[in-house]
Amino acid sequence: MINRDNDIAQFARLLDALGPWLGRVVFIGGWAHRLYRERQEAASLPYPPLRTDDADVALDPRAAGRGGDLRERLVASGFTEELSGEDRPPVTHYALGEQAAGFYAEFLTPHLGSDRRRDGRPDVTERVAV
Repeated sequence: MINRDNDIAQFARLLDALGPWLGRVVFIGGWAHRLYRERQEAASLPYPPLRTDDADVALDPRAAGRGGDLRERLVASGFTEELSGEDRPPVTHYALGEQAAGFYAEFLTPHLGSDRRRDGRPDVTERVAV
C-alpha cells in the first residue's frame, strides 16, 4: 500500500489530468469513500478510511471527446497505459509511477447498445479516451 501523502499527491495529478472533464466524472469505489470522509458533514468514524491503489472514475463515454483528448492528458501527466485482456478495445488502466501495484486510474462507463458484437462475441468494453 502506498503512503497517505503520496497517494493524495497522485490523486491530485489525476484530478489535474481530468481538468476539462471534472464536471462530468464521478469518483466511485474506495476514493469516493475517502473523499466523502473529508467533508465537514461526514460523521467522524473510529476506523481509518478504506484505502485502494486505484481510482475508479465513472464517465459517460459520450462526454470523453469534449474538452480534448483524455488519453493525451493522462499521458502528459505521467500516466502510462496498461492494456489487458482479449477484448477490443482492451481493458486499460492508466498507471502512475513505475512501482508494481502503484496508483492507477480505471474508467468505468455504462455500456451503450447490445451486449453482443455482430459476430456473437460478448461486447464488454467501450472506447472512452478518443
